[in-house]
Amino acid sequence: MKYFIKYSFLFICFFYFISPGISQQKNSKKITVISSKKNKKAKKKKAVKTKSKKNSKKGSAKKKTPKLNIETADLSKLLTTTNIVTPKLDTVPEKEVNIISAFKPQLKNIAKISFTKATYKVDTTTSVLNYQVPTQNLTFQYRPISLIPRAYKENESAAPINKTNLKVGLGNNMQQLFDLSLNAVDKYNNSHALHANFESSKGLEYLQQYNRKGIAYLGDFMINEHNRLKTETFFQNSQQYRFGLVPDNNNLSLSNYSQAFSHFGTAFNWVNDQSKIKNQIATPLVKIENFKGQANTNNFWIEIYNPMSFALKNSGKINLDFVYNYNKYNGNNLAAIKNSVFSIQPSIEINKWNTSIKVGVNPTFTTSQYALYPVVQFTKKLNDTNNLLVANWQTILTNNNYATLAMTNPWIAAPSDLKITTQEKKSLDLIINASKRMQYSIGLSLNDYHNIPFFNRLNYSTYSLVSSSFMGLQYQPIFEYRAITLEFLSTFRYQFSDQLLLNAKAKYIQFNSIKNNSNPWGILPLTINSDLTWFPSKKWAIEGGMQYWSGASLLNDANQAYALKNTLVLNASFSYQLTHRLKAWGKGENLLDKKYQRWGEYPSLGVQLIAGIVYSFHK
Repeated sequence: MKYFIKYSFLFICFFYFISPGISQQKNSKKITVISSKKNKKAKKKKAVKTKSKKNSKKGSAKKKTPKLNIETADLSKLLTTTNIVTPKLDTVPEKEVNIISAFKPQLKNIAKISFTKATYKVDTTTSVLNYQVPTQNLTFQYRPISLIPRAYKENESAAPINKTNLKVGLGNNMQQLFDLSLNAVDKYNNSHALHANFESSKGLEYLQQYNRKGIAYLGDFMINEHNRLKTETFFQNSQQYRFGLVPDNNNLSLSNYSQAFSHFGTAFNWVNDQSKIKNQIATPLVKIENFKGQANTNNFWIEIYNPMSFALKNSGKINLDFVYNYNKYNGNNLAAIKNSVFSIQPSIEINKWNTSIKVGVNPTFTTSQYALYPVVQFTKKLNDTNNLLVANWQTILTNNNYATLAMTNPWIAAPSDLKITTQEKKSLDLIINASKRMQYSIGLSLNDYHNIPFFNRLNYSTYSLVSSSFMGLQYQPIFEYRAITLEFLSTFRYQFSDQLLLNAKAKYIQFNSIKNNSNPWGILPLTINSDLTWFPSKKWAIEGGMQYWSGASLLNDANQAYALKNTLVLNASFSYQLTHRLKAWGKGENLLDKKYQRWGEYPSLGVQLIAGIVYSFHK
């Protein structure tokens, strides 16, 4: 016992003299005190047995010796004398800083005389080095986040915020263009858009001049939080003249060759926010249109379309769509023609295992008959890909009107009859998402048409009338009783970058069977359309387009069939932002300067160039 007190006193004196010198060093080393449960009971035992490191590795030591940091250890429990002043303790917990090297050390090849060449070894592991940094040597900097205003007071204004653009342009062939667009949002968050345009051209040939004008209004009214009412009202008028086969020395007035059309319409569409509604509810669409054509003919029609669906619990839904279309045509010296189509399409749709199956029926009531058509649709997402396979079997009914026929062929005479076209379509489509940049699709369909419209030239001599050279060449719509076709459709989309985008579409139609006519008059067998959009900078926008089609079959003056030549048309346009209010634009059509013919004896203009400016009244 007296040896223990003696040695303890010497140890305390030694620690008292060396501790001031250690505290003055800048990079002090860690001092650890070895203790164990046996040391705590040293006063009761006569000797202290120490264990060697060798014995501890063999498992003789039952407890590991803890290391106590001098900055955080409680020295008052270790020092028994009252003469030593206990240093002030840092109550902030220890911080650990991980420093990861920016490079990895590697063992290089060693090649020396009388030395064995070392094996090249690449170190793929991350070396972790732990540094004990005193807390007082750490500094912290507070970086407050940027303040985001959560509320602000908007300037009150009774008038809506308007954005108005005026577009004007001049081109060759005495072409003129005026375009005015106005967008507004009122204080009730309703949006309004108004668009008016006028375009005219002199042309190159006799009676080739034309002018077109129109005005349209689009409205979007917020009924409540989840429902909106979209409206559309438009009026279009076009004035052109039948110049096909008309000689330049003709003395008749322009009214004898007038091919004027007027089109008026309005539409209402009720839209609901289906994401807020558990069961999807109907979104009805109502269209009312009127078309005035040749010889004081008038065509009025109304269409109601209401898709409805009710969600099921097991990843499916029940569809109950219906369509009603009424068409009334008043021809010149003809009794009024009335056609109507009423169709209901109840079906059930199941979505499971990346597959969608839709099965239903389509009972249809027309003016003259009733029919029941099947509805089958199968959609499958192929495993481990983004490819989509779609198989479809459905019947499409089209209530033909004068306006639709005139849009297809602007040189038609007033129809003597209008019929309902029935298309039974069986199709198979494969939609492929090859990458984030490229998507394309391939589709094949077998179609069975009833009353499909063809277009062939009107032979005046058949009706003992004057020749086309005095009246101008006209075409007549012919409704083929039955035709079976095989159609191929393909689309392609590739996005090179955020500034460059390419789209292309190709369609091929092959008539395998025609009941009455010998050829599909006026139908293009092959059409290819593509467009390229490029934004070189924020100010520039460039667009290019290509159209190619194979010529349609027609009859000549001798009632002999012939095919028009294949056609390739190149178009391009650009716009450049001069200032925040002023923009320059230009457009070129038929850049190859070839007078192609979509319809026989009606050659198009050559190259057409037009350019102008767009002025914005608001930023």
